[in-house]
Amino acid sequence: GPDFGYVTREPLFEAITSLDSFGNLEVSPPVTVAGKEYPLGRILIGSSFPTSAGRRMTRVVRDFLCAQQVQTPVELYSDWLSVGHVDEFVTFVPTSDAKRFRMLMASPAACYKLFREKQKEGQGEATMFKGKGTAGSFGRALTKRVTINKVLSNDILVRQNQYVQCCIDWNRDILKKELGLTEEDIVDLPALFKLDKQGKAVPYFPNMVTMIVLARDLGIPKPFGPVVGGECCLERRTRSLLEPLGLRCRFLEDVASYHGRLGEVRCGTNVQRRPFALKWWHVTP
Repeated sequence: GPDFGYVTREPLFEAITSLDSFGNLEVSPPVTVAGKEYPLGRILIGSSFPTSAGRRMTRVVRDFLCAQQVQTPVELYSDWLSVGHVDEFVTFVPTSDAKRFRMLMASPAACYKLFREKQKEGQGEATMFKGKGTAGSFGRALTKRVTINKVLSNDILVRQNQYVQCCIDWNRDILKKELGLTEEDIVDLPALFKLDKQGKAVPYFPNMVTMIVLARDLGIPKPFGPVVGGECCLERRTRSLLEPLGLRCRFLEDVASYHGRLGEVRCGTNVQRRPFALKWWHVTP
């Protein structure tokens, strides 16, 4: 349409993978890192672990992004995920304080902490996935009643999420260094994953980090977490973390439309942004 343009970069010989999809291309808010300003933020892309021979975004696209210079890319480790996109473990939301934003990260550790709190409160039999029947897009997870107690006693799931947390923490350290962030700039949202037959991670319940950000309104995948006192405790915890920042949380059911296909709300939506007042073509790298 009018006032929109695009470019294409197509590999001649490399195979295209899921990492070439643009859930694996994000950009941070404006940051200053060790005195260097990035007024248009920095590009974030997911890749294989530096010492491994896993999946990477095709070279022709990586070279194109690196050539932009003013948004110098940060390459993260996302090949541990089945889909392999950076937006499965990190996103950014606006705030009105001096920092102007927070970085949100998926956190199995935060989820296990919350579930243990609820178990100690006597809520261990609180049920997940209520209202989703006994089959469908959650697959085998719904063939039996899933409770906080069962999740916490599932040693395989615990070990898998310890591994996932290590992968996320590796990226956390990179992002703190490359975006000039501190722990106070990061909000951990509860998340759980499980490993597929290839040893890659997929969300155990809809992944709230893979939300759509509409200014201060957040379209968040409805997690269908344990219901405590008539309310999903995952939704309650997320509201308690984000609403004090001036954000409004809207939990959207995306199980049949996206989650069942290894996606979430963000994967099938987009936002038309207002252009920068800054003349970006005048920015000096």
